[in-house]
Amino acid sequence: MTVNDDHNHFCIYCGAELEFDQKFCIQCGREVYRKNPPKVVISKYDKKIAEIEEDYNLKQSRAKELIDKLFDPAHMTYNKFLSSINKSNELFAGQLDVTKKMIEVDSDDELVNAEIDKKILTLEMFIDKMEDLIDEMVIHLSSNKSDIDAVHNLFSDMDDLIDSVKDY
Repeated sequence: MTVNDDHNHFCIYCGAELEFDQKFCIQCGREVYRKNPPKVVISKYDKKIAEIEEDYNLKQSRAKELIDKLFDPAHMTYNKFLSSINKSNELFAGQLDVTKKMIEVDSDDELVNAEIDKKILTLEMFIDKMEDLIDEMVIHLSSNKSDIDAVHNLFSDMDDLIDSVKDY
């Protein structure tokens, strides 16, 4: 969501800095002058980005729960898997922030929209990998705990994804 405002950012009477939704100056008490009321512009991407963020947070939280159930915190494997998820979280958050900033531009430019669509696909790849990880851990939780090669391979895939996004 982008706010296009047309108000003074400083009080015209005393010079105090103003927030866009302020009705009166907190320094001199006079009414804030506005040419036009602020307009809120909702991007076509806002809902999609909110869904992606919520979905990823839910998945990564579930993955951490499963790691806690599958591995002993004293073992190196536990720390390695948790480290991979934390790296994924940091990279996801960075990509999400960049995407949100691109959306704030609120441009009808096809090139900008194409780049936003690419970023959304990248964010969805993070969710897909997290889902794969959860599926593998659930399967191994119900089977033999010593057979975790598939989970190791999945974490390797996640690390590859993280490295490829860093290169991007």
